[in-house]
Amino acid sequence: MIAEGLHLGVDIGTQGARAVLATSDGEIVARGEHPLDVPDAGPLQEQQPSRWWQAMVMAIQALGPARARVVSIAVSCTSGSVCVVDEQGEAVGPGLLYADRRAITSAGNDSSWASAKIAWLIAERPEIADRAALYTSPGGYVASRLLGRTAAIDVTQALKFGFDPERDEWGPVPVETRLLPPVVATGTALGTVSPAAMVDTGLGDGVVVVAGATDGVAGQFACRPAPDRWAVAIGSTIVWKAMSPARIVASDQGIYSHRGPDGWWLPGAASNAGARVLSTWANPTELRRLGDSVVITPDSVAVYPSLATGERFPFVDPEFVASARPAWMSAADRYAAEVLGIAFVERWGCEVLERHGCPAPRVIATTGGVVASSSMNQLRADVLQVPIEVPAEASSAFGAAVIAAAAMVGGVLAAADAMVQFDRRFEPDPTHADRWTELFRRFQSECMPGEQR
Repeated sequence: MIAEGLHLGVDIGTQGARAVLATSDGEIVARGEHPLDVPDAGPLQEQQPSRWWQAMVMAIQALGPARARVVSIAVSCTSGSVCVVDEQGEAVGPGLLYADRRAITSAGNDSSWASAKIAWLIAERPEIADRAALYTSPGGYVASRLLGRTAAIDVTQALKFGFDPERDEWGPVPVETRLLPPVVATGTALGTVSPAAMVDTGLGDGVVVVAGATDGVAGQFACRPAPDRWAVAIGSTIVWKAMSPARIVASDQGIYSHRGPDGWWLPGAASNAGARVLSTWANPTELRRLGDSVVITPDSVAVYPSLATGERFPFVDPEFVASARPAWMSAADRYAAEVLGIAFVERWGCEVLERHGCPAPRVIATTGGVVASSSMNQLRADVLQVPIEVPAEASSAFGAAVIAAAAMVGGVLAAADAMVQFDRRFEPDPTHADRWTELFRRFQSECMPGEQR
C-alpha cells in the first residue's frame, strides 16, 4: 500500500515558525516549531531574514520522518513585513516587521504597510536600497529559498506592498515595479523544491511549492470560509474576516478587502479591543476559574475591553480611551464586564461590516485564545444570536497546509471543504435576546464618539 501524500503548511510569525503536516482530509500527522528572537518593544522592529529560513528549516525537521511524504508546501506570514534581497537572492540588511513604525506614510498606507516601509528604506537607508534587486515578504523570501530562484507572492501578501487586487496590477508604489515580486492567486503552484533546499529541510524530490497567504487569510482558510460563515479571531485584539461577492473597502472606517479564491472577496477589519485586557490583572489559572464560576447576565455591567489609546474599528477615534474600571469591582465583576465588552465589540464589528455590504453570517468560526473558554463562547453566541463554531485545528500553519493542498485538489475552497473539521458548536439561547440587544445599544451609546452616533 502506498502512503498518502501529505500537505505541509508553515507560518512565519514574529515569535517563530510553526509547521503543520496534514492529510488531504485534514488529519494532523505531525507538528513542528522553532522560536525566533522577538524584538524589544519600540518603533524599531527588525529580524534577520536568514533567521526566518533557519526557523522554518528547524520546524520542518521537527516533523520527523513523516516529512518524507510531503507532496506540497505553502507558507503564510505576517502582512506588511518586508525584506530586501540582492541579485544573488541574499538578504540585504534586516527585515522590517509589520509593527516597525519607521515609515513614510500616505493616504491609505499607514506604518503597517510594506510600501510605507519601502519608502522609508529608500529615503533613510540608501546603502540597503542601492543594493536591492527585490523587495518581498517573509513568505516570498523563504519560498524563493525553497525554489532556488525568485518566487511570486500571492495577492494577499501583495496588498500592503501596493498591489491593486481589483485592477490586478501595481498601484502607486515607491519603487519601480521590476523591484517587486510577481503576483499570483493564492494557491498557485510555483515550482518544486530545489536540491539545495531538499538537503536543508529533508523534503523529498518533486515537492510542489505553492503560493501562500498572509497569516490572517491563512487562518480564515482554516475556518472553511463561506459567505455565511465568518471567521472572528479573538486574542490580544479582535479580527473579523468575512466573504463577499463584491469588494468592500472603507479605509476611513478600517475596512479592507483581500482578493479571495474563485472570484470571492475577503473583507475584514481589526480592533484595538480584545482579550489582552484580561491578562493584565489575572493569570491563566485565575481566568479559567473565573470563566467556570462567573455568571454573566443582561443585568451585568460591560466595559470597553481595550488598553490602547485610540480605536480603528468598529468605530474610528484616534483619541478614544476606554473608561477606567470602577473601584467597586471585584475580580468576578471585572471579568464579567470585560468579557461582556468583548462580546459586544464583536457584535458591533459584525453590524458595521454588514452595513457596508457583507452578507450576514449564519455561523461564526472562532479562533484565538478564547476558544478554550466554553462559557465565553456561549456568551458570544447569545449576544450575537449566531452559532459559534470552533475548528478542530484553527492555526495559520494549518491554513497554509490547506493552501498547499489547493494545487492538488482544484482550489483553496475545495481544499478547505475537504480538510477543515469543527469539534464544538455553541447554539444561541434566544431567551434574553431582546435584553442583550438593549444592553448592547446602551454600551454603543456610551462608547461611540458623538459625531458617529
